[in-house]
Order: sequence, then structure tokens, then C-alpha cells
Amino acid sequence: MKGLPVKFALFLFVSFITLNMFTVGKAKGQVALGIKAAGNMTNYMNLTNMDFGMEAGVFMRLGNKLFFQPEVNYVFKNSTFKENAIEEISTNEKLRQHTIAVPLLLGFHFINKENFKFHFTVGPRFNFRISDNVVGTDWKAGALQWGGQIGLGIDVWRFAFDVSYCIAADNFRNSVTTVTHTQMANTILFSLGFKFLK
Repeated sequence: MKGLPVKFALFLFVSFITLNMFTVGKAKGQVALGIKAAGNMTNYMNLTNMDFGMEAGVFMRLGNKLFFQPEVNYVFKNSTFKENAIEEISTNEKLRQHTIAVPLLLGFHFINKENFKFHFTVGPRFNFRISDNVVGTDWKAGALQWGGQIGLGIDVWRFAFDVSYCIAADNFRNSVTTVTHTQMANTILFSLGFKFLK
């Protein structure tokens, strides 16, 4: 309970800064708000095949040529483990993961026309686990995956098309033996967004 006032004050401070940036940006016509959906393909380095998953969420852009783009996405990832990939995990066992992903991206528009933009984005990406399951084993992924995201995209009118590469560290823990393995997850994203405010 002692940390609650500090956390609440921090929440209010961050909310105030975000609201202020939004208000100033809107006044200058430099705010975009939208929704997005994406297909993802994920594998753990040399351990799994790349299988198809999905994600959907909301994003905001603050700025013009140089911009900040925070996002909140619901993510489903799906991978198939290979033979003896991790102790007690073998061929054809599925990792199904549900997370909330929060990328905090810095972007730059190489082309910045009214109805056509070409941009580059890069920044950290945090994945907060909702649930996961490696079928047939006692292995579980960690509560937090942290890593980075880099991508290229184009905007045509209100539509945003992006291709991104993400890498994140994931700690697998065996609930019986308490053994932990850290693996790097590679994800390729193909996303389509629509901006309600541009």
C-alpha cells in the first residue's frame, strides 16, 4: 500500500503529459489516431517453426515529419517446437501465447505529402503476458517480454500499411523443476491501419 500514492502520482503525471501533448498536437494538426490489425509470424531462435498469428489494437501519432507513435495491441502468437528444442519439449508441440503489446516508436517520414507518406519507425516494444500454453509440458513463458521493433510503412489517404520486425527476450520456466531458459523471439508483422483523425 505504501507505493500506491507514488504510483497514482506517476499515473497522473504521465496522463497530464500525454493529454498536453495531444491537445497541443491537435491544435497544430499534428495528431493522428487510428486502429490497426496485423498478421504475425513468430519463431524462437532455432527452436520453432514460424506459424501464423494475429494482433489488433489502437495507435496514436504525435508530430509531423518526425513523430512519436505509441500503440496498444492485443496479440496472439502461435509456434511449433522442433525435436528436443527445450528439455521436455519435442516435435509438434504448440506454444500459444496471448499478450498485450506496447510499442513506443519513433518515426520519420521520408515522404510527407498530404495523402501519401513513406516512413521508418524504430523503438522499444513490451509484451505483457495474459496467458500462454506449451501443449503437453510444464513450461510457461515469462510475464514480460521486452525487446525492440523496426519497420517501414506507407500511408495512403487514411490507410497505413506497415511491415515490421520485432525481437524480444522471453524467459521460459518449468513449473515443476524451476529450470529457466531465455530465448529470443523473432516476429515479422504485416499490418493495416485506418486513421480516424489525421
